[in-house]
Amino acid sequence: MSDNSRWMLYGAYGTTGLLILDYALRRGHRPLLAGRDPARLSALASKTGLDFVALSLDSSEPPGRALAGVSAVMNAAGPFFETGRPLRKHSLEAGVSYIDVNGEIGDFLQAMDCDAQARKRGIAIIPGAGFGVVFGEAVAAHVIRRLPQANSLRLSLAAVNASTSDGAARSTAAVLAEGGYAVADGQLRRRPTAFETWRLASAENGQDTTRFAAAPRAEIVAAHRLTGVKNIVAGVPLSLAGALALRVAGRLIGSALLRKGSSKRAEKPVTQGVAEHHRSRVWAEARDAAGNRVASLLETGEGYQLAAAAAVHALEKMLALRPVGALTPAQAFGADFALSLPETHIRDL
Repeated sequence: MSDNSRWMLYGAYGTTGLLILDYALRRGHRPLLAGRDPARLSALASKTGLDFVALSLDSSEPPGRALAGVSAVMNAAGPFFETGRPLRKHSLEAGVSYIDVNGEIGDFLQAMDCDAQARKRGIAIIPGAGFGVVFGEAVAAHVIRRLPQANSLRLSLAAVNASTSDGAARSTAAVLAEGGYAVADGQLRRRPTAFETWRLASAENGQDTTRFAAAPRAEIVAAHRLTGVKNIVAGVPLSLAGALALRVAGRLIGSALLRKGSSKRAEKPVTQGVAEHHRSRVWAEARDAAGNRVASLLETGEGYQLAAAAAVHALEKMLALRPVGALTPAQAFGADFALSLPETHIRDL
């Protein structure tokens, strides 16, 4: 890669980081490996022949030499409530664009608040270039093109993941501890987690149904910025019993999980060969004041693999287009960006 496209992969040795690295190497990239653990970085550098730098986000010292010669930083190290703010701070100080795969609504909002600083520095801050935001934005934009006068939008996300990670588990706990959100009357408003539930017909037979419960996901912020629809909710598959439990005690459950920690959690690597009928799906349903309704379904592959593909394609677009400001992936690269990714298509219902 040319000098002006050299980039840093922070969290390179984590579950998501390794997938991003593998995909990037296959596309000819040679990123600078970064993270907190020098030993793990050294081992990965020996295996790949890449350079590495240990970068502590707890240090008050400026990034200095660590970001010298780097045009962009890719943050793959969750939970993002720990890594997002300090790594963005380093990026802004160094005048280096920042991109991540975050789906945590709290950190996503903090990233969006960096717009003025990013524009002043002439760089991009692009959170959410992973699974949920990228695919949620695409299908949201699609249904709003079909029903431009829509005043409500509902996203239902069912990712199939052949992997687990400690960072993702801690992110989920942190989101639960913060509580729920929805866009109502054009404003992001607090709501209990799982304050609403709904059912969707199975894509296979149209009869069996899956229950979804409202969840505080970054997709609602991204979809609102992209479409301007005044009422938006997003949800994930959850049983009625689980929804009721989270509605009543979601914050307590999240706080308890954070206090307990997850040091004993074993990460499960991604496996190949997710079956076709287990494809990840994102439904979008839009309605207008007259009662008109449209719905569409985005289908794609295994969640972690497609998140890695989305991240690398987004980074390539960022390096080529050089957008400026705090932007969602669709704002930076176009509403149909997700449809350029492998295994991804939308069909109308």
